[in-house]
Amino acid sequence: MMRRRILVITLSAVALLGGLGKLAAKNAAAAEDLKDEVMKVEEARNQALPKGDVATLEKIYSDDLVYTNARGEVLTKAQHLADLKGRSLGFRSFVHSDVQLHMYGNTGIVTGISTSAVEYKGVVSSSPRRFVNVFVKQADGRWLCVAHVETPVAQ
Repeated sequence: MMRRRILVITLSAVALLGGLGKLAAKNAAAAEDLKDEVMKVEEARNQALPKGDVATLEKIYSDDLVYTNARGEVLTKAQHLADLKGRSLGFRSFVHSDVQLHMYGNTGIVTGISTSAVEYKGVVSSSPRRFVNVFVKQADGRWLCVAHVETPVAQ
């Protein structure tokens, strides 16, 4: 009788651990899918910016985007896109490195270093800048960039 109880408890524990293992694997796969989704939108943004593809950026940026450029100016979505349309913002080169993604539920934070050569209102800058892009998954499944921040890299 005692052996039977031990056997039942052992088999129950094995079944429980197996179920937990499957759940953990499923959660890990879902987390990877979310990361892939965010990085796909980040890459679309990276392709659109140097081309001045305002139509694509219009879809990627949230209507209430907070865009802080390397000069410390805070721009709205409309202001940032107007700079691209009017060609007061342009890219001579576009290079990002040390790109990392951190996920917090339905929020993805992309960080990295940009050594892009950027012309803004007639001034060209190619000094390294750290950037942060914050993406939030919307109820309809789209990922939108809600914030962008750049700051010079400390020397």
